Amino acid sequence: MTIFRSAAAHLITVTLTVAPLAAQTQTSDEAQDSVLVEADQGSGNSGRVAINLAAGSQNQQASAATIALGNVASQAMTVDQASSPADATDRVTSMIIGPAAFSNNSGMVSLNFTAGNQNQSANLAALSISNNGAVSDLMLAQASAPTEPSGASAQIPDSPNDSVVVDDTALGGNSGLVQMNLIGGERNTSGNTFALSISRGQGP
Repeated sequence: MTIFRSAAAHLITVTLTVAPLAAQTQTSDEAQDSVLVEADQGSGNSGRVAINLAAGSQNQQASAATIALGNVASQAMTVDQASSPADATDRVTSMIIGPAAFSNNSGMVSLNFTAGNQNQSANLAALSISNNGAVSDLMLAQASAPTEPSGASAQIPDSPNDSVVVDDTALGGNSGLVQMNLIGGERNTSGNTFALSISRGQGP
């Protein structure tokens, strides 16, 4: 069963992993990067859900979570994302999140959806629970080298060519932690970080 679909001169079908299914040659004028999440998909889960889905080229995505339990709990997480200048061709992108998609989940949900080129997105979460002391430390570094569109016009396009549509009923009824990055376009960075430390202390 197809859960998620993504296309960028090729088609990707995703359940929990991504695999190219077909390739189709397109002219530059027809090139389009698109992500479609159909109705009710990714819903009703419990526990840990992490999905990275990208259509395009040279995109970077990360979904990382750590949990530390013990008498003394301490943890640290660092994620670095960096990109170099490359072809900065502007592409038409489209992203649609359908009705009731990713709804009624409980637990920790991390989602990265990207359509375009040279984008960076990350979701980081750290949870420490201990009897005597807890420390959670996160660091996210994102760096994208500045680029100038090759042969681009200085004029603003007549109409936007990046579209993101999220249905009103999507992402409803969730409990716990939900992190989500939606990117359409080129050379964007987006990130969510969450850290929680709980020390229960010793009873009398």
